[in-house]
Amino acid sequence: MTAYAKTALGEKLTYRPLDLDRYAGEQFCLRITPEDIELDRCFFVYLDERFEHSSIGSLFQNYFFAPGAAEEAEMASWLDRWLYMDPTLRKKYVLLQQMIAKVHEQGGKVLYYINHGPGPIDPNDLVRRHLGTSVFSDGSFDDKILDVVIVFNAEEEPRAELSQWRRFRPIDTTVAKGSGASPTRRSALGSCLVALIAIFSLPFLLYSCRQNQNNNGFGGGML
Repeated sequence: MTAYAKTALGEKLTYRPLDLDRYAGEQFCLRITPEDIELDRCFFVYLDERFEHSSIGSLFQNYFFAPGAAEEAEMASWLDRWLYMDPTLRKKYVLLQQMIAKVHEQGGKVLYYINHGPGPIDPNDLVRRHLGTSVFSDGSFDDKILDVVIVFNAEEEPRAELSQWRRFRPIDTTVAKGSGASPTRRSALGSCLVALIAIFSLPFLLYSCRQNQNNNGFGGGML
C-alpha cells in the first residue's frame, strides 16, 4: 500500500516502470520532500548513474547526515546549475542536514518512503531498486527519479525547520523548458541532436541547391 502519493501539476510519476532501461546512461533526479511538504517545494539534485548502486541509507549518510568537505563541495557544484530555477536549493540542503541531525541527536530515526511507492523502506535497499520516472506534460523534464519522502520518527519533530520550508515559494518547472541547462533533460538532448543533424546536413543542402540552380540555368538556355 502506498503511504505517500503526492502529485505535481502536469507530472506523470511512475514507480518502477517497465521501460526504465531507455534511461540507461543518464543521471537520475533525487527528489526529497519532508513529510507533508508539497512536491512543488521539493529539494532536488541530479546524481550520476553510479549512485544507483549505493544504498539509500549510505547516500543520505554521506551527503546529508555526515558529509565531509569533498561531499559538501560536490553537492554545491551539483546544485549550482539549478539555482536559476530554485534559488533556495542551498537553504533546503542546510535544512535537511539540520533536521536529520536533530532527529539523530534525540535518538530518533529518519524513515524513508517512496512517493507513489512503498515505505518505510529498508535503508539498505539499493537506489536502483526504487527508481521511477518523472515526465512533465509541458516537455520541461523527462527523467528517471528517486522520489523520497522523509519522515522524522522522534519525540520532537523539527517543527521550526518544517515551518520555514513551508514558506518557500513553489518551483516553476516551466522556466527550465528550452534552457538546456542540464544534460540530464531528455528534451535538451533531443534539441541538441536535431541541431547536430542540421549542421551536418547544411553542406549537402547547399550543394543540392547549387546543382539545381545550374540545372535550371542549362534548361532555360535550351528552350
